[in-house]
This record gives sequence, C-alpha cells and structure tokens, in this order.
Amino acid sequence: MGNSRRLLQWLPWLSRSVPLHSLGRPLFLATLRLFSSPPAVPPPPPSLSEPVSPNFMVEYLVRSCGLSAVEAGRASRYFTHLKSSKKPDAVLRHLRQQGLEPPHIRRLVLSHPRVLLASVKKTLEPKIQVLRAAGFSGPELARLISASRATLELCNVVPRVEFWKKLIGSEQKLFKTMERAPHLLSYRPDERVLPSLSLLRSLGVPEDKIATVILRRPRLVVSHPDKIRAVVEQAKSLGAAPGMRLFAEALSTVANLSAATLDAKSRLLRGFGWSQEELCFAFQRFPHVLRFSEKKLLSGMDFLLKEASCEPSYVARHPVLLGFSVEKRLMPRFQILQFLKTKGLPGTNVDLCTAMAMPEKKFQDKFFVPNREKFSEIFETYFAACGEKPSR
Repeated sequence: MGNSRRLLQWLPWLSRSVPLHSLGRPLFLATLRLFSSPPAVPPPPPSLSEPVSPNFMVEYLVRSCGLSAVEAGRASRYFTHLKSSKKPDAVLRHLRQQGLEPPHIRRLVLSHPRVLLASVKKTLEPKIQVLRAAGFSGPELARLISASRATLELCNVVPRVEFWKKLIGSEQKLFKTMERAPHLLSYRPDERVLPSLSLLRSLGVPEDKIATVILRRPRLVVSHPDKIRAVVEQAKSLGAAPGMRLFAEALSTVANLSAATLDAKSRLLRGFGWSQEELCFAFQRFPHVLRFSEKKLLSGMDFLLKEASCEPSYVARHPVLLGFSVEKRLMPRFQILQFLKTKGLPGTNVDLCTAMAMPEKKFQDKFFVPNREKFSEIFETYFAACGEKPSR
C-alpha cells in the first residue's frame, strides 16, 4: 500500500519531466516494478546449532601435525564429521607421551590420517603395550610406529617385525626399509613374502643379494610373481648377472621403469653410437644410468661427444659421466682443464673421468690452488658457474 501511494505521488513529476508514453512499454513497466517491488527482507541470523565447518581440521593438521596446507586439505576429508578437536588432541597427547617427536607425528598422520580418530584406551594403548613388551622403547618405538601404520592396526605385529628384521639383518636396516615401503608389515610373510623369496632363488639370485634387493627395492618382494620374473629377466637381458656386485641396484632400476621407458632410453644411447654390447657394459658398471631422464642423457652425450670430443665407447666405459650436471660439473671443469692445458701447465693431461669424479676440494687443490694468483679471473668464472666456493 505504501509503495502504491509513493508511485501516485511521483507520477505527476515523472510525466512532467519525461512523457511516459515516450519511455516505451518495457521501460515504463520496469519503472512501475521499481516503485512497486516489496522491500528486501534481511537474511535470518545464522543458527547457533549449525556444526563447525570441517575446514577447521585443515588448520589443525597444519598447526598440530606439521602437514603442509595441500597435505592437510587432502587428509581433512576423513574428519568432516568432527565438531571439535577433542579426539585428535587425545591421540596426539598420547603419541607424544610415547616419545614421538614432530617428524614422527607428521609422517604417521600423513600416511595414516585416521589414526587421529583412534581410541586411546581401546586401540592405541593395547597395541603400543605389545610393542613395549617386545623390547621397543624410546626412539626405536617412535620410529617403528611412524614408519608403518600396521603397528597400530594389526592385533600383534611383533612376529612380522621379527621376520623382517631377521631377513634384512638389523633393526636399523628394517626401519630404513619400512620408510621406503610403509606397507611392508601389512603382508603375511607365508602368503606373499616367502613365495617371492623362493622365486628369486629359483631365478638365480644368491642369498646374500636377496637382503640387498629388499633394502633397495622392498616392494619387489611383495609383487606378483609375474612381475618379479619379468624384472629379473629384463635385468639379465641388459647384462646384469645375478652374482654381480650391483645386481640389486640393476633390479631396482628395472623395477622402477616400464619396459617402454627402458627401450626408449636404450635406443637413445644406441643412437649416439653405442652397440648393444656397450649398452650392457655401461648398465653393468652403473645401473643407475638408465634412471636418468632422456633429456639428461641427451644433454650429457651431446656435450661429451661434441664439446669434450669423447668417443662413444669411452662414455660407455665410464657411464658415471652421464650422472654429472653438464652446467655445474662437466662444462666448468672441462673449460678449466682446457685453459690450463693451453698454458702448458703440468698435470693437465689427467683422464677426463678422473677429473670429473674428483671431490670438489681435491679438484681445487690440484688445479686451482697452484695457479690461484696467475689466473684468478677464469677461476672466478668457474666458481660462479658451478656454485662452489674456493677452498682455503
């Protein structure tokens, strides 16, 4: 009613200022709606009974557990039903009482966020008590719990811990292995692990190499038998014999890459003049060479063959060269050696691989220190390029 009255008051002025018939029907109707629309109703105040936003757990995980914002965002989906941090607070308090430091807690929560929902009385206390009864305490207990979520999930994980410790050789090696493969204790040794070990032995892997394989690539021994067989055969096809010193590293390299990736890198290296025999020789001496990206291999081979004038066979005999950075190691050192050689200085006819593999201090002591005063400018260029500092 109030709006209609205001409209009647304004219409005479409006008709004198602008003839209403000149506005056109659409604009005229819009004008009427402007004056006749009901007043806006303010939104109701938020209900005090609404649940707390689940986003509060993101901040909690960052502040109390040391997760990054991204990690906390992913983990927070397990806590959307929580209205407070009472339960996570109790869990963290108990874990700290057991000796877990911030890095342990971060690792555990990152791999097993739902541990923050566990009951201290019904779940955590009984399981930790079992571990204490087995002799784990202090830093060892903290490291064991943070390394594997299975320690707080299984009723009695101790027999599995003892199985792996005996197989690998020591408690410290076990911890390192579990940090690489946190789910290791989740597998039943008799169902998954022992058959895999038997298969490795049947494929010619010596007993002393099996422990090294587990340390290098723990996931391999819990893989499907077909996967294990394929990895061993692929390593053998690249010249890695089961008895050789670096066989475990060779298996780890092959297990880490798909057959297509291995083939692509092999073709790239053969494209620079390596024969299949030289490729196998390089893999035997330095299995890690096939883990480098194609871009790194291409850059290294290009520099060594074109700039350093190496023969492809020389690089195959010294494949470790491909592991060095071209910008920070190969090129700066090569330029220093070439410069000193042009000055006719003694000791500059050193083998290229020997010079590149030298520790930085030894390289400086041999080539920089004796010539510091004469050629300070070129050495400054070297230090800028490789990011090193002059040795005292």
